[in-house]
Amino acid sequence: MFRFSFRVILASIGLTLLSSCAGISYFGVGAAPRPAPGTRVNWPGVAFTEVRGFCYDYTAADHSEFLKDGVMHPGVMDANGVRLTPAQVSQLMDAITISQDKQSRTPCYKPHHAFVFYNAQGQTVAMFEMCFGCNQFESMPGGVPEYINYNALYQLCADLGLPLGEGNDFYTAACRRH
Repeated sequence: MFRFSFRVILASIGLTLLSSCAGISYFGVGAAPRPAPGTRVNWPGVAFTEVRGFCYDYTAADHSEFLKDGVMHPGVMDANGVRLTPAQVSQLMDAITISQDKQSRTPCYKPHHAFVFYNAQGQTVAMFEMCFGCNQFESMPGGVPEYINYNALYQLCADLGLPLGEGNDFYTAACRRH
């Protein structure tokens, strides 16, 4: 009798918890993208005159940030990067400032691509780095949408001639060749 009652109580508690949590997002699971898909954000919110794209081997240092304390990552393939044309800057801005529908991500975060925004004096005013393996990114300043157009960003990197491959070994080899 006691076992049956105990099981019934546990089952009741479980059902109560499940039904009470049905409308709640747990750590963002089930939450709508922010901002709503199609919304353009004002990022970076500062004037810039030039954007350059970079590929780097994040394993060449003890940190993965492309810019740390204002210094470019030592694993960069080409410290000059690739200067984007005005049309490419427009493509980049559309890809990273217009919110997209929810997409899959994994927790690896091994970035190999970055875009640096410079003002008229050649100073860095913004930066966006990306891991295409997990579809995660970091921006400085913050404020880009939660979900971006990864496919358009990937295509832009291809158009710029930035190496695109899989795994750290690929990027280590690509960045050491140059």
